[in-house]
Amino acid sequence: MQGPDIREFHIGIDDTDSEKGGCTTYTATVLFQELFNRGLRPFDFPWLVRLNPNIPWKTRGNGALAVHFFVEEEQIEDVERVAIEIVEKTTVSSTRGTDPAVVFLRGKVPRALREYSTRALHDVLSAREARSVATSVGAEVHALMGVRGVIGSLAAIGAGLDAEEHTFEIIAYRVRENLGSPRRIDRESVKLMNAKYEDGTFNNLDPESGRVLVSPHGLDPVLLGIRGYSPQHVLSAFTEVKFCEQIERVMIFRTNQGTDAHLGKTRRAVDLKPHQSGILTGRVDDMPRVIRGGHVIFRLRDDSGLIDCAVYRPTGSLSTVARDLLPGDRVSVYGGVRGWREGTPTLNVEKLEVLNLVEKIEDVNPMCGGCGGRCESMGRGQGLRCKKCGERMEDAAKIQVRHERHLHPTIFIPPPRARRHLTKPDSRPRIMSNGCLRVEDFQLRAEDYN
Repeated sequence: MQGPDIREFHIGIDDTDSEKGGCTTYTATVLFQELFNRGLRPFDFPWLVRLNPNIPWKTRGNGALAVHFFVEEEQIEDVERVAIEIVEKTTVSSTRGTDPAVVFLRGKVPRALREYSTRALHDVLSAREARSVATSVGAEVHALMGVRGVIGSLAAIGAGLDAEEHTFEIIAYRVRENLGSPRRIDRESVKLMNAKYEDGTFNNLDPESGRVLVSPHGLDPVLLGIRGYSPQHVLSAFTEVKFCEQIERVMIFRTNQGTDAHLGKTRRAVDLKPHQSGILTGRVDDMPRVIRGGHVIFRLRDDSGLIDCAVYRPTGSLSTVARDLLPGDRVSVYGGVRGWREGTPTLNVEKLEVLNLVEKIEDVNPMCGGCGGRCESMGRGQGLRCKKCGERMEDAAKIQVRHERHLHPTIFIPPPRARRHLTKPDSRPRIMSNGCLRVEDFQLRAEDYN
């Protein structure tokens, strides 16, 4: 039982990484393991919360972290000190403005904070608002450099992953001496793992290119990450991979990855603001055009106005779908808005749902009744003439030919290599029943996998 002097204690962390290295998940892992080794009892896995992916000043994944423990009142001051020390020690700063922050919250997470966290998935929030929300819910804020990291730290605590749709990720970290060198993993073992656990994991491989996707390529300490629908799935898959370098530590996270959490808000074209995420529904207004680089642009009209939709070449099969659209097709587009100064805003399309297709009808000249050749026009009001035999047809007119459409009503998404962290894969993620899961049973030792 939880005594009167023991309470939930939440720690939110953000922005400890930069283009020079570091990783906020690593910071959270070090902190979680330190508190666990001191005898504190976690009441959930650490949370990896991906926020609005359209924020231009984010690092690549825009991920914030939260850890949750039961803490006695007399321990709180020491826990806060340890957390701040670990964040300071693991932050890799840069000239581009790394703003690490730590937020502490005692007790249950209030509804106002959960609502704030939801907005952080698809809107642009300010540090001033974050501080105001923190004050209103009784959270303690520590901005260690700038203030921007407070936004994500606070949002991570309020994410509610224990109640909302979620997935899991197991991450293995490299030892310090290997940072910056090519990652050494047996790629054939990853392919075998994927074949064995593809129903319980996602985004391990890209089927169109054959690329292995479980390892990043930057200076961060992540060696490998496997995403799936339960702790058991990701742990079982992890044990199938053969590592060719030493692992420093391993952690399982509860995440909102693969849930489309950032796309839950329906928008109208007239209401769009820069860097927002959402879903728009309307009709294709013009013929899609392919611009330099192989990217596809088309206009979508809803009951409020127009928006340009961009489907980029790296999205592979999704750009092929966009090319096949016709004016009048009714579709829903899922994605985020680029910043713009004037003219029509542009939505970067992450998913495209075909709702209804118009018929593809072409007006063509008829065939010659004599020889079967194709007729051609002799000019306005002058009728048609057969190209082959020269026979003239004064009263003949063009005929309509219906062509088969290669599209059909469904949701189209890009291949795994072009998906955002939050994009829901083909195999619909679902909340797996935790049953009698104990977080303590999934605390892993790196030496067991070296």
